Amino acid sequence: METAAENKKFDRTKAFKIFGIVLAFLCVLALIYWFIFSRNSESADDAYVAGSQVQIVAQIEGAIAAVNVSETQAVKEGQVLFKIDPTEAKIASEKADIDLLNAYLEYQKRNSLQGDAAVSREELDHSYLNLRKLTENVRQAYINLLRAEVQSPTNAILAKRYAQIGQRVAPGTVLGLLVAKDEIWVDANFKEDQLRNIRVGQPVKLESDIYGGKIEYRGIVVGFAPGTGSTLALLPAQNATGNWVKVVQRLPVRIALDGEQLKGFPLRIGLSMNVKVDTSNHTGMPLQAMESGISQDTNIYLKQYELAESHINSILHR
Repeated sequence: METAAENKKFDRTKAFKIFGIVLAFLCVLALIYWFIFSRNSESADDAYVAGSQVQIVAQIEGAIAAVNVSETQAVKEGQVLFKIDPTEAKIASEKADIDLLNAYLEYQKRNSLQGDAAVSREELDHSYLNLRKLTENVRQAYINLLRAEVQSPTNAILAKRYAQIGQRVAPGTVLGLLVAKDEIWVDANFKEDQLRNIRVGQPVKLESDIYGGKIEYRGIVVGFAPGTGSTLALLPAQNATGNWVKVVQRLPVRIALDGEQLKGFPLRIGLSMNVKVDTSNHTGMPLQAMESGISQDTNIYLKQYELAESHINSILHR
């Protein structure tokens, strides 16, 4: 008969065999998973949401008369964010209007006498040039008056408001900071040894800590930064000092997001993301630059010019 000690020894050996079989099975599964899924992908959790930031600046001098927005508020293109006291601009505009009207009447009078010995061609030309000069003055003065109402150049969210009621501002004074709502992307900082297989156009899966694994964003690689963060810093690292220690560098990779998904599940700049790039398609060159970026424009300045032209025409056709 076997003793209890011999039975215990036999059970331990059997357990180690089972453990070894299970471990080998798991290793095989891990190898299969890597070969099928991970071999053609690169992941990073050092990734953050970025977006276009737009400074709102004063274009005329004066005191802030009204503040119409608060931080975190959504604004639309053309919406009046701040009002600068228009008194000085209005006085200047009205004076320019009177000067233009008088110059216009003078030119009409001289033009009607063209050919008469009392009016020379040189006098008529001088009167016309003076009319043109005053027309430019009226245009600029009226645009300055319109700029007393500081408008949003795009659909955005007010991130920071610096202007306060009664504050005296000059042209160039920053009044606020906007973040464009429709211009959001992700900058993923991949290690150097991860970049060899990443190409422009490759699909990307992203997750945000806000929504967790419930929401999987779709993205696409659109470009690479021209340098690492350390080289593009205000004070770049100086490695030729004799105290150099090699550190694995990271290069920002820009990933465009699906705009439709952002409408249902919005993100804010600075939020962290988990990124996984499908690198199975190796078409293209490594570290390829972005071929075309996001186009930005606004119509508010063109509208101000058109309003100024309409104002000039109203004066000349009185």
